[in-house]
Amino acid sequence: MVFWERDWWRKWWEKRRGDCSDCECSWTTAIVCLVILAVLGGALALLILAFAVVKPPTASADDALLTRFDLAPAPNSTSTARPPLQLLSYNATVTVSLRNPNLHYGITFGAVAAAFSFNGTRFDESGTVPTLDLGARKETTVRLRVGAVGRALPKLPAAGAVEFAKQKEAGVFDVEVRLDTVMQYKGRKAKCPLGIVCPLRLQLVDPDVAATAFQKTKCTILRAKISGC
Repeated sequence: MVFWERDWWRKWWEKRRGDCSDCECSWTTAIVCLVILAVLGGALALLILAFAVVKPPTASADDALLTRFDLAPAPNSTSTARPPLQLLSYNATVTVSLRNPNLHYGITFGAVAAAFSFNGTRFDESGTVPTLDLGARKETTVRLRVGAVGRALPKLPAAGAVEFAKQKEAGVFDVEVRLDTVMQYKGRKAKCPLGIVCPLRLQLVDPDVAATAFQKTKCTILRAKISGC
């Protein structure tokens, strides 16, 4: 019985040693299989991101210049008017960058309407940009230039005029630029209203003097809650 047990252990050990002679090959095969699975999984995830998931565009105000921003009461307004009619004279230039972060889908933008506001009051809505096509992972810039002399601001409240005087003294104005358009992902039917809001802090500069550096500003993207957008 003892000899049988010893023989059994010997055969078991030899069998284990024989199995271990293939251990290196087995581990190598397992590692190769894991690498292949990881690559396939990554490729599948990339395809899902590219085709199944769509991301909205991103935007930033890369450059801006304010060379005139003057507010004065209208000549025919009276001191009893509440509030008196204000006239605004201004010159401003803004450059906005639009980026498409999608790996596969291009984006088409309809005509873009631009509006400039101060203290919640719009003072210019003349800026427009024609239709744009933005390919996947591409970027484009939109340059806006607005100006007027003595434009009436009937909706500017008295508090807005006070805030204007305060910022005028500091030589720095908080101006908001908003772009409104309708975008469409190429290959999809949904047409998606889109708003881009860029809050700008602009230093008033003399046009005959070198402009000060503008701090790049991230814009907020406003999307409609529509399927496919």
